[in-house]
Amino acid sequence: MYDLITKYFEGQISPEEKRDLFSRIHTDEEWRKEFVAIQNLRGLTSWIPSEEGKAMAVGSLLAFKQSEKEKSRRSFYRQWMGYAAAILVSVFSTWAAFYFSTREEGLSTEDMAEVFYEEFTSPAGQRALLKLQDGTTVWLNARTTLRYPNRFSKSERTVELDGEAFFEVKENRDIPFIVNTETLSMKVTGTKFNVFAYRGNTEFSTSLTEGAVTVSDLRNKGNSIELKPNERAVLKGNRLRKEAFHDMSFLLWKDGIYAFDNVPFREMARKLELYYDVTIAVNNRELENYPFNGKFRQRDGIENVLKTLMKIRKFTWTKDDEKNVITIR
Repeated sequence: MYDLITKYFEGQISPEEKRDLFSRIHTDEEWRKEFVAIQNLRGLTSWIPSEEGKAMAVGSLLAFKQSEKEKSRRSFYRQWMGYAAAILVSVFSTWAAFYFSTREEGLSTEDMAEVFYEEFTSPAGQRALLKLQDGTTVWLNARTTLRYPNRFSKSERTVELDGEAFFEVKENRDIPFIVNTETLSMKVTGTKFNVFAYRGNTEFSTSLTEGAVTVSDLRNKGNSIELKPNERAVLKGNRLRKEAFHDMSFLLWKDGIYAFDNVPFREMARKLELYYDVTIAVNNRELENYPFNGKFRQRDGIENVLKTLMKIRKFTWTKDDEKNVITIR
């Protein structure tokens, strides 16, 4: 398996071997997982300037995997990809850059007849940048998952989002770009917009900064609205409404800053729960409605946020690490 995959990524595979490789990928789940994982690795090493360097990185990994093949393949890749992401986080100051493309030179349409779906999730307290196969770039906020195909169809470019993301869509008027969330769908051809749509959360919004977006309720096909720049679609209950906005501070999360402008603490706590993967129990009714203003660096963590807020309004808090619960009194 490893020899054949190595030959492919080093460009030394014969036409017969390539047909054999993709036949195995299409029929064998383990072969498919190995191949996709190596493609992901090439994406993570896309910042390496030379093709020789990329080939060396892939070759080194495959050689190591052969020597360690008695270990769980899935466990290895999870650990290795986590390590690679940690390196990128260190190099680029808390954000991971990830580029995934399946369009290798010489790869025919017949070879890639099957569409593979991948998921990328940004960790709690981190953010990530992805570049999709069509040239679209996507910023992912903390605890956000994007599911996307290895190649888009000729009729549409569809991805699935759970969390918060900022899309800079590569314009293609013939192939619309569609973002599906738990309840709503956004359709564009080329534009810039932010989506807040964590699964299970009651708040949803999509804010347009450039171009145009059609927002549709997946539960009610007749319920849709058109957005222009500086307009936001907000879903509350079953009602989808449009409102104007001018303050762009909500987009500072892309720079690693969480900004809150006159936000009641109960709303702030809900977002902090999402961003840092922690439960916040507020046992202080006066504090719940107290409006806060502030900007916090994402990488400083939730404890630093709480310590800063305590300087503005007095309260106490404790954390149960075992249950991952912060209780505020």
